[in-house]
Amino acid sequence: MLKRSITRISNVYIPLIFAGSFVQPSLAANAPVIVITPSSVEQPRNEAGIALTVIDAATIQKSQAHNLAELLRGSAGLHVSDLFGDGSQARLDLRGFGPSAVSNTLVLLNGRKLNNSSDTGTPDLSTIELANINQIEILQGSAGVMYGNQAVGGVINIITRNKLDDSASVKLDMGSFNASKLTAMINRQLGQAQLSLVASDAQSDNYRDHNESDKQHIGIKLERQHSSFSAFVELATTDEYIQTPGALLQSELDSSRTQSLSFYEKDYFDTRTDVISIGLEKPVSDLQMLNVDFSKRTTDREFFQAFRPSPSSLSTQDRDTQTLSAKYRIKADRLTTILGLSQEQTDYSLVTAFGPQQMDQTIKDLFVMSHYDVSMASQIQAGWRYSDQAAAVSTDNFDDNVSVFSLGYRWLHQQWKLTARADQNYRYPTVEEHTNVPFGQPLGLKTQKGISYELGVEYLEDYARYRTTLYSIHLDDEIGFDSSGFSNLNIDTTRRKGLIVEYDRNWSNSFNSRISLTLLDAEITNGAFQGNDLPLVPQQTLRIDGTYQYSTQWQLGVELIAVGKQSFGGDFANQLDKIPGFEVLNSHVAYGVGSWDFSMRVNNLLDEKYSESGSVFTAFDPVTFAPTQFASFFPSPERNYWLSAKYRF
Repeated sequence: MLKRSITRISNVYIPLIFAGSFVQPSLAANAPVIVITPSSVEQPRNEAGIALTVIDAATIQKSQAHNLAELLRGSAGLHVSDLFGDGSQARLDLRGFGPSAVSNTLVLLNGRKLNNSSDTGTPDLSTIELANINQIEILQGSAGVMYGNQAVGGVINIITRNKLDDSASVKLDMGSFNASKLTAMINRQLGQAQLSLVASDAQSDNYRDHNESDKQHIGIKLERQHSSFSAFVELATTDEYIQTPGALLQSELDSSRTQSLSFYEKDYFDTRTDVISIGLEKPVSDLQMLNVDFSKRTTDREFFQAFRPSPSSLSTQDRDTQTLSAKYRIKADRLTTILGLSQEQTDYSLVTAFGPQQMDQTIKDLFVMSHYDVSMASQIQAGWRYSDQAAAVSTDNFDDNVSVFSLGYRWLHQQWKLTARADQNYRYPTVEEHTNVPFGQPLGLKTQKGISYELGVEYLEDYARYRTTLYSIHLDDEIGFDSSGFSNLNIDTTRRKGLIVEYDRNWSNSFNSRISLTLLDAEITNGAFQGNDLPLVPQQTLRIDGTYQYSTQWQLGVELIAVGKQSFGGDFANQLDKIPGFEVLNSHVAYGVGSWDFSMRVNNLLDEKYSESGSVFTAFDPVTFAPTQFASFFPSPERNYWLSAKYRF
């Protein structure tokens, strides 16, 4: 697969890319990129003691991506699989966790968690307006001490703009599959306060039959900047209705990639999500800072979901999560220390035809992280976190506690940076993993625990950046779902070994390019499936992209994403053939004049027929009940188009 990809790149794609493609942020030495995710303290990216990818607002705007899945797909160390191709059910996977990536890759919005600790529901990233993002920081590698539960493979922190001039804009997007989206954004300065409002309305038939979607989102944020403190309050509400077309077997896929079968004809999700967040930042002295943050997220969902060939039935899912966190930062000479505590409380209820599943969960954490500057060139990082979970599932209690440690070292010399770190990690089982009502799985799973080792080398020139990262993650009792036995399970031990190579360069003021290659070997190292590959983890991911600013008004762009073969979801036994690898070429052209911005983006330019995701389907003989396993696919969209027009008032 990788050899074939490289051959096609050499013969076809590289000439196109060097005619113009994607954009990277400026790498000029006099404009350092400031990050906050590695240590919760603002610092130049070059001083961070961990591998980090930063996508800034200029990069986002020039990419002409329409959702986060499009923007992030193929980024170094990150595998993205999008169930419906519209970004609403995209799975972001750092370090190769496949079906369970949503519980092992922590996604944050302004430092606040979007993942669900209680269940495996995918956070809807399509409601986050790309134009409202200041930058995205992708922390590659375990961050169990700094961020706790579920920060196993890494952290993706989406940071929205917080300092905007008075502005207003309206944007209309129209595309394939009868898709349209209208977005309005307003920002106003009100004395020492700033008001931001975003509203959007989107509809689409989507690529598959029986996959229509309708989504409305409104968000409002009020910030107050004062000489002695800063504070904010943020409200958001989202209503989404989407029909779900189900998976296709190989014969069905060969017949029609877009079809949805009759027993899925009633399936849909109807979801309302309401969020309120309040935060305060107050300097206690020149060397001390206090941050307090509270958020409440309520999700109510009604849905029909069929299990072929059985018909679907009405189900409801209600989730109420409240999180309170506080951080106290102390800086003294060469030592910076962060003390933190948090409490996350979730009430969760799922009612299906098989009966109710309920969970009341409280997670309390206490952590300390210190950075000591040994010299101007070297720094040592060390941390500890204690986490306590109290979970009541149905009539049973599954309480547990975990202590994890981290130790890291960073060395700078001229343009060179060397990092080495070890970080312990963990994640608690969700309600679906503790219980399996339809198939009578016994209650209770062990907490997943592990440790990550990483070594990184980075070289930074005025207009170029090179980085190589080697890593290894070892887990005990990894939580997964075995399709062959219809059961959630703890896998005795697993191991992931990987290499990431990146090269970014600004060749001139008008031309930029980037190459990233991720090699990953994810294997079960003990137990019944010893020696087998972990499901839905591609061994290779390659991305090449670049941008050409033809003039002050015109911009051209191309990006290539190549993904290797991967085992089907749930196929721990590796009994089926693998999901074929694929290469996708995307392109865009943008034109700006006065207050108007126009763009056209073409995804899957060469009309590749592929699937980003698939799973095992088990059928039972009606007489003997003997099981037979089949491969099922979620086909990805063929060639599709987006046209955009934006007016800035």
